[in-house]
Amino acid sequence: MSAKHAATLLTSRRFVPLFGAQMFGAFNDQFLKMAMITLVTWGSLDVFGLKASLLVPLAGALFTAPFFLFSAMAGQVSDKYDKAFVLLRVKQAEIFIMLLAALGLLLNSAPILFTTLVLMGAQSAFFSPTRNAVLPQWLDDKELITGNALMNGFVSVSILVGQALGILLVLSTGGPKLVAGILVVFAVFGWLAIRKAPPAPSQNPDIKIDRWILPEIGKTLVFAAKVPRVFKPMLGTAWYYWLSSGVLILMPAYIREVLYYDQGVLIRIMVLFTIGALMGALTCMIVSKGKEGVGISAVGALGVALCSADLFFLFGDSAKLAYAFYVPANGDNAAVLGTFENFRTMPASMRFMVDLVGAAFFASLFVIPLNAMAQRRADPGHRARLLAAGALLLNASTTLSQLVVAAVGVLSLPMRSPLLLIAVISGLIAIYVFYRAGILKKEAI
Repeated sequence: MSAKHAATLLTSRRFVPLFGAQMFGAFNDQFLKMAMITLVTWGSLDVFGLKASLLVPLAGALFTAPFFLFSAMAGQVSDKYDKAFVLLRVKQAEIFIMLLAALGLLLNSAPILFTTLVLMGAQSAFFSPTRNAVLPQWLDDKELITGNALMNGFVSVSILVGQALGILLVLSTGGPKLVAGILVVFAVFGWLAIRKAPPAPSQNPDIKIDRWILPEIGKTLVFAAKVPRVFKPMLGTAWYYWLSSGVLILMPAYIREVLYYDQGVLIRIMVLFTIGALMGALTCMIVSKGKEGVGISAVGALGVALCSADLFFLFGDSAKLAYAFYVPANGDNAAVLGTFENFRTMPASMRFMVDLVGAAFFASLFVIPLNAMAQRRADPGHRARLLAAGALLLNASTTLSQLVVAAVGVLSLPMRSPLLLIAVISGLIAIYVFYRAGILKKEAI
């Protein structure tokens, strides 16, 4: 049945335009961010002489902070107006933002590029709750997990392609010009895709939009907390983004500064992470059979805990992974970095790769049923506002994750420390969800 649902959705106007807009947007977000990270870590982009281990999480925080600030207002806007119209305007704004990013790349201007990150975060604040709220309006209840699985799984692929190309292209000859052109073209493709979407009329056109941003954030969270059947799955989703953000932000600096490998190793690690996420999404789609899958989420949380714990202990003995021929050159930062071929010869490289694939696989099992639960259970008249609270939680958790990674660098703590936190909290979440499923004896949190 899930395969039939998938085939139907991938040929339906109810899903394909949104799917395409999401793919192009996710690509652009990651393409630009990884190009910037690469310029900071391996290139010539300098911001006040700060280290890459601080600049990378700072860039992430600049993206997520406006996402957090504007999500509550975005939920109201999405509930008040036709959601297809809102999505169209958001994708139009993306074109102008990518034009600014292109200028920053051509001028190698850190201020322009970091400003672009802020604008991207604001744009995403309006896209995310609208996308989540429109899915239950365009899809049947039994199609929701399938739709979310397709979206999450293939978004992971789009993110991977964007990240890999951002790393590979930006330092090549003429790379900034090529990256700038691709950003603008893909923004236009996303706008063209969403133009084909069907109407999604407002189910609460009389809602008043509160333009006082900070008070509305609190009101939105309180409003959602009063609906625990929606709020609890969103808390779980926020945790998923905390752990995935922490792992992805941690990897570039860990690979460069602790293990001493080049970008090729980072790209292959991202490929593994994406393969695991896609496999988890497709498995969830097949196993769930269109039903709420709290048991699947519990298995996912347990798997994340075990894989993260093993990575933590593995990182504690980095000699099993580090490039043995790392040689500082004349006391500066230049070095002979290992390649993926060197990495494959390390004693624990296979264990490292299996853990990464496993963590991504189980993370998908954990989050996809939670997304569908929140969408299905939310009152249609306030669905976008409720799901905007999820975006607030998501971005607060992502920002916190990035700040935790930054604090690890500032306090000179072991770089593997966040992995222990991920393992412990994921284990506690698994215990809670298994307990609730056993008590209720039904698929509900």
